[in-house]
Amino acid sequence: MRKTDKTIISIITPSYNQGPFIEETIQSVLSQRGEFYIDYIVMDGHSTDQSVEIIKKYENLLKENCSVIEKDNLNYYVKKKDDFLWNHCLGISFRWRSETDRGQVDALKKGFRMARGDIYSWLNSDDIYVHSEVLQKVCFYFEKEPGLELLIADGPVISKTGEKLKLYHVDHINLKELLYLDYHILQPSSFFRRDRYKETLMDEQFICTFDANFFIGMLYNGVNYQKVNDLFAALRLYEETKTLRLTRTRHKELIQIARRYSTNRYSLIVSTIYRKIQGIYETRFYKKKPFVWFWILVRRICYKLVTGKWKR
Repeated sequence: MRKTDKTIISIITPSYNQGPFIEETIQSVLSQRGEFYIDYIVMDGHSTDQSVEIIKKYENLLKENCSVIEKDNLNYYVKKKDDFLWNHCLGISFRWRSETDRGQVDALKKGFRMARGDIYSWLNSDDIYVHSEVLQKVCFYFEKEPGLELLIADGPVISKTGEKLKLYHVDHINLKELLYLDYHILQPSSFFRRDRYKETLMDEQFICTFDANFFIGMLYNGVNYQKVNDLFAALRLYEETKTLRLTRTRHKELIQIARRYSTNRYSLIVSTIYRKIQGIYETRFYKKKPFVWFWILVRRICYKLVTGKWKR
């Protein structure tokens, strides 16, 4: 990070036909307060709904209510009207494209190629930051630990209508658990340094779990990370999301990721059995007694077999 200048945070929002949600996503970015610059890039996949109109709306609001400064060959909107609802940081570069792509990963790759920030993250077009101080907190953690390369936090899981369903919280990050059992990094609440971004880890062969491959790859390659007990972003979960709609595909991909990063046959066998049972449980018996207790027992045994410890 440049020590003589304020931090620039690049946030990429990939989107396709997310008109019901994208406005709230954009608002949660533009409302961030603090001593930093935002490099915000929206990559729309040629949506056929109202998404582009919403994106243009906020671009026009910034143009009408802000002055423009140039910084590192990039134009930033700087707030000039006190009563303007958005843009409470040092400046926002708001860029967007609407073009056909090969999917979410392709959109993200394009966005990160455009990014100019010191710190990177992506916020999907149905997720939101939970309050206006999120990016200021992100800056604080990175400035406090100059060697920090990956910051991971928690956040609520919300419904299609924005109702809080549960808190997504983990006490610590365990690479073996991530790789062989349960992937537990909350992607929208994760931020990483520009120098640690590798396009090769954004693998388009993974439809549901490309984020798991990305972060597991980072950890496997020795990234200096910190898990903090803070809330950054809300993950929206509803029936149409890939997480719920493609459960079996997700588990198959996680098995592939485990095989990619490990040659431990014993752990891979345990992992394969675990995820096949998990796939059946989630698609047929989720939250149905006595299957819940059976699943808890399976998790505890597999965790012990893989890590050598009983799960806390």
